[in-house]
Amino acid sequence: MRRSLILLFLLLAACGKRETRATGDQPPVILISIDTLRADHLPAYGYTGVQTPHLDALRADSILFRHAYAHVPLTLPSHVSLLTGQLPYDNGVRNNIGFHYDAAQHPAISSLLKARGYATGAAVSAYVLRGNTGLSAAFDAYDDKIAAVSGVAQGRLARPGPETEQLAEQWIGEHASQPFFYFLHLFEPHAPYDAPEPFKTQYASKPYDGEIAAADAVVGRFLDSLKKSGLYDRALIILLSDHGEGLGDHGEDEHGIFLYMEDLHVPLMVKLPKGARRGETVESPVQLIDVAPTIAAVTGVEVAGAKGHSLLDAPKSRRIYSETFYPRIHLGWSELRSLVDDQFHYIDAPRAELYAITEPAEKANVLPDNRRVAAAMRAELEPISRTLPAPAPIDPEEAKKLAALGYLSASTSPSDGPLPDPKDGIADVGVLRQGGDLAAKGKLDEAIDVYRGVLQRNPKFTDAWTLLAKTLEQHGKYVEAIEARQRAVQLAPSMAADAALLIAADSLQLGRADEAIAHAELAMKTNPNGARLILARAATLKGDFANAESIINSLPPSTPNLDFARGDLFARREQVPQAIAAFESEIQHYPDDRQAYANLAVLYLLTGRRAEAERTMERLVVANPQKSSFAIAVKTFSELGDKQLAETWRRRTP
Repeated sequence: MRRSLILLFLLLAACGKRETRATGDQPPVILISIDTLRADHLPAYGYTGVQTPHLDALRADSILFRHAYAHVPLTLPSHVSLLTGQLPYDNGVRNNIGFHYDAAQHPAISSLLKARGYATGAAVSAYVLRGNTGLSAAFDAYDDKIAAVSGVAQGRLARPGPETEQLAEQWIGEHASQPFFYFLHLFEPHAPYDAPEPFKTQYASKPYDGEIAAADAVVGRFLDSLKKSGLYDRALIILLSDHGEGLGDHGEDEHGIFLYMEDLHVPLMVKLPKGARRGETVESPVQLIDVAPTIAAVTGVEVAGAKGHSLLDAPKSRRIYSETFYPRIHLGWSELRSLVDDQFHYIDAPRAELYAITEPAEKANVLPDNRRVAAAMRAELEPISRTLPAPAPIDPEEAKKLAALGYLSASTSPSDGPLPDPKDGIADVGVLRQGGDLAAKGKLDEAIDVYRGVLQRNPKFTDAWTLLAKTLEQHGKYVEAIEARQRAVQLAPSMAADAALLIAADSLQLGRADEAIAHAELAMKTNPNGARLILARAATLKGDFANAESIINSLPPSTPNLDFARGDLFARREQVPQAIAAFESEIQHYPDDRQAYANLAVLYLLTGRRAEAERTMERLVVANPQKSSFAIAVKTFSELGDKQLAETWRRRTP
């Protein structure tokens, strides 16, 4: 008996080890997210306008979920919900900007798998998913090398899918001999829909579909690599999107504002190891927070705090929650929330809406005929708090910095008073786009008038203040630009860190080094390299050259506008050849940095190279043909006393 007990204890111990440590039998887990992909624009969901042979092949090997829904039509909060299995109001991430994911408080499925012995890696294609949002803490390796570019909105910063796919292949190749979890994120088909050839030509009249075809090709290369390595058959592969795209269906061209089906209905395919359940279709409603519990079910880990349910045993009927606070934070409008089940979709708005699932275009509001259904859904939403911290979670020290700069006050909360229904203001988003088109054509005064007109109708339109500030900067009106950005921050303090660097840069243009330093400190946590670059430029302005050089030399070479800061330092030290080389490098990498041209022209004039100064200004107006670029040339030559050149450029001003 004693010998039998010993054997039993040994057997139990061995079983315990198998429960807590990954083995070679545990499947690789691969999560593929194709950003901004509407389900109803895929052949797998009945669409005929695009060819996606690789996604079709994956669908044949997978379970397809006909009615899968995102919880937020925004990239960062949607992916945090996806990875944690928690809704946005639980994990705390409600917008792309101003919210930080706490991986320790809200463990991602990658962290749970890591604890079981899995290697975990990720490569993302969008700046909004950069690691310092908190996401990198959930992975062993997190490749997010997407540089911030001066003047380019965060939502447009990305790298091509093929580059990210190559990183995924490399990492998986290095970890193929052990259990691993890998997250591959592709940014196509995100606006501005500029697909590579041959898709650009093939889908010239349907650029969104052209980018879908391009994404399909990237996925095809990735899946082929898995097949060649022998991983494909063994792997659990989940393909999905974080949200859809408006495409003008309800007046919204892109996403973030509304919660209609074009925004929430996403593709979802689950390929199980060894081809289990291949070709099946599930009709019941499912959600992105079901993904983490599904991975847990297949790999044998437990997901604490997840509100989802394994997709392999999805309930036949339930109500799925979605929200967007983007209208409130960015536009001064009401937030929206919704519930969808197998029959109806209820949108909680100042003027509520109810749509039948059988009419996915959602053009006919059936609420008047189904008031009891709407009332029940509204009651279910009622306990969910609408509270949105302002500013979104920052530590007390950062709050002090904001308060010292005048950005925090009770009167500036975006939730003060009743807010308009986004349906009533959506036309102004199109007006802003018209302003952007005018600015791109160099018609800055007209663009400024457009933005001011929108703000006269809606002073809480944060994005309009931001666009106005950007255009004022292009016009060289830095005092007004700072005032516009300050209004934006007062309305949405969660955006303070991102606006702070731009205010700091404008302050430097005005020679206000101390103001630049104070604002750079606000961005130190969210964009440390950008903040340190401002500190270096401020030190240069104050004559503290040793400190400036030390900071510049400590920054990664990929830091945006680093060469401009280096050129400014060299110029003030009268190291002219080095300054010229630095400004030339800045122009090569950032041809829209107009101040670099001006500084370079100054150096050429001061060293007697007048013809080269002229040529530099010619390069400026070719790369930036706005009226304000000619004004820069006039101002530069005037201040240097070359009245002849100044007059020549004044006459050339369009």
